[in-house]
Amino acid sequence: MGGSDKGDKKNDGKGKDGMNPATRQAMTAVLDRFKDPTSADWRHGWVGMEPTFQSERSIALWKELAAQEGGEDKYFEHEYMLSTERKIGKAIDDKYEEKRKDGKPFCPFAKVKRDEEPDQWGVVRQCLEFRWDDEKLPKFNVRMSIDPETFEYSIKPVPLAWFYEDDFVRFLEEFCWEVPLKMGLVPTIAHGGAQFSISAKCFLGGSLLADDIATRLNHPELSTFIMDWPNPDDRPLRATRERFAAVRRVLETYWNGGFHPAVTGERRAGQAILDEWWVPATAPRPDLMDPQRGPVGDARQVFQTNFTFGRAFRFLGQNVHPGYWQSQHPKETGYRPDQIMRYSEINLNRMQIAGECHVKSGKTLDAERVPAFDTPLDLGMLYDEASWEDRGQMGRTSARDFTEALLLDVHYAQWLQAHPHVKVIDSLAQDQILGGAVETLRRHGPARLDELRREAEKENLEASRGRVKSDWIEPETLLWESWKVLPVGEKVGIAREVVGGFVERVAAAASVDPRGKKIADDPMEWHRHRILPVLWEVLDRPEAGLAAGDPVRRELEAWKAKRAEYLARRPVFSLVGLPEPWK
Repeated sequence: MGGSDKGDKKNDGKGKDGMNPATRQAMTAVLDRFKDPTSADWRHGWVGMEPTFQSERSIALWKELAAQEGGEDKYFEHEYMLSTERKIGKAIDDKYEEKRKDGKPFCPFAKVKRDEEPDQWGVVRQCLEFRWDDEKLPKFNVRMSIDPETFEYSIKPVPLAWFYEDDFVRFLEEFCWEVPLKMGLVPTIAHGGAQFSISAKCFLGGSLLADDIATRLNHPELSTFIMDWPNPDDRPLRATRERFAAVRRVLETYWNGGFHPAVTGERRAGQAILDEWWVPATAPRPDLMDPQRGPVGDARQVFQTNFTFGRAFRFLGQNVHPGYWQSQHPKETGYRPDQIMRYSEINLNRMQIAGECHVKSGKTLDAERVPAFDTPLDLGMLYDEASWEDRGQMGRTSARDFTEALLLDVHYAQWLQAHPHVKVIDSLAQDQILGGAVETLRRHGPARLDELRREAEKENLEASRGRVKSDWIEPETLLWESWKVLPVGEKVGIAREVVGGFVERVAAAASVDPRGKKIADDPMEWHRHRILPVLWEVLDRPEAGLAAGDPVRRELEAWKAKRAEYLARRPVFSLVGLPEPWK
């Protein structure tokens, strides 16, 4: 493989001393334990980043080649895609060396080594290995690879603590964002995303995992109107009535003690390694669950309860109406029956232990740490990159934008730990365009509903290789079609629910944000732009009737006061003229 190794020359003291010593200390202090599965506090958590950037040509190439027999391979081997990927890697390499020599404070690493390596599919990717002046410290890797329509970073694991350091966020901005942006690549809504993962160990104490899922069940707007747009890659848990009911049943089983090892039997490593069916007990015991703390018992029992719940949730909850459900097939690499449930707003497929198979490559995870088959399942067995993933994240226009989206999830999770046992809300205004969308269309647009059913029958047959004969309409299609026929008053109700719920989430997260005063004056400042502008338009109509002092009205006024600035923080929808579905 070709590559370069820069930074071995004397740097005149500038590179080493450019960063604030306190920042350097904060960044290196967590390196000894952040990948340790048993260090499950947030200080020792880690993050995986996958921001993406596209060009008109990358999108057009995928559309052209993927439609041909064997065309997908041609896309990943295309000279434009490979040469652009290499240019990005080399530009980051060169720019870092230049800025490091200048002693810039956002260059903490002593040197960078660029190389090429195959990814899980055997496709060439760029790997930039950043090394500290102390060779004993772990290296930091930034990888750039090719994905359908897009160029995608894989930056992991990153210590969570680093995102509180302004110089590290500046590092991401200078090298991971500005480099592709200056080459004409941009983040978009329709053709990429900026999903991230967080170390699973942080979610497996108390009842946090269940409470996070319940919160998302109550707030489908997070992946539809705020952090992303409705698409099958990150389908909300409340997308259909059947999906909502399935997820709620799994949550009810959890709080009834159905996943506790006292009734399921002690879970063993072999059950995870073979991924045995994670069914709940037939005779659950609610007394095994504390209403405020979650599972009762010792640390191992708490872990086993939550791990079992998470694994069961994939099959019993997320497996109901996931994105691309018609496409699952044993021969489809990305759409196998054991993978299809990951097309949800959150993904737990990588909540694994050492000895299991990597979800993409099939390689044995942490082979040197594989536990004995009959050993009781324990936190220390977690794969060192076992993760909880938030897939409902659109492209981010800056490193600061990405960081604030990430920390919003982190801080809200911390708030949930102090406010456990989230109750599922039975009915939302948004249900009119989710589980109740067909009824909405039947009332307000019956002719259009008939058209959609005819279209769906054809599309389902094609997507399933002729195996699904059904006029079932995709929930993303139903959402916008039902939205368009709703009376204004109903749209106002949905917009109020979305904005009000998001303001509450941001305020809760801000209350535990260790940055304190830095964001306290206006916690919404770095989140107001995330709300889909069409909702602001609805709320600005006379029919909305927003009273003075209404928090939603205050948010509307704040949006209007800096509308151009907020819009500039949003990625474009499409580079190739795809119409915005809400118009």
